[in-house]
Amino acid sequence: MDMISIERIWEDDYFFQIEITAQSEIMRASVKSYTTEALLKELALRLVSFPQNFNDRYLWENGTKGDDSTPFVSLEFWCADKLGHIIVEVYMEIDDGAAYSKHNCCFFVKTEIGLLQTFGNSLFVLNERGIGKKVILNP
Repeated sequence: MDMISIERIWEDDYFFQIEITAQSEIMRASVKSYTTEALLKELALRLVSFPQNFNDRYLWENGTKGDDSTPFVSLEFWCADKLGHIIVEVYMEIDDGAAYSKHNCCFFVKTEIGLLQTFGNSLFVLNERGIGKKVILNP
């Protein structure tokens, strides 16, 4: 079952921590990453109107890729076909004590336009203060 979930698990005045879990038919990965309201708002606003056309692509990056920071996560969205199927390429650096450059994963999650836009609208709730808020793509 393909899905992506994002949960707000810790917060401070200017940033907060989210846990992103993604699953495809063959892979499941989870990572905790720090983010800001601005980054989540950008993702939400882009997804509520995605795609603008068949060739539309959108890459959301959270953090800095590499061994010198906290875990990096990226989600890249594009149309799989003209029937409304969407591919999400998930990239995560795995925080298991090894170098992120060696411990990371990349895989596809499949969804549909309507589910993606609903997910985008749901993301706004994560910018409200309070831990434990969670949104799911393909619930």
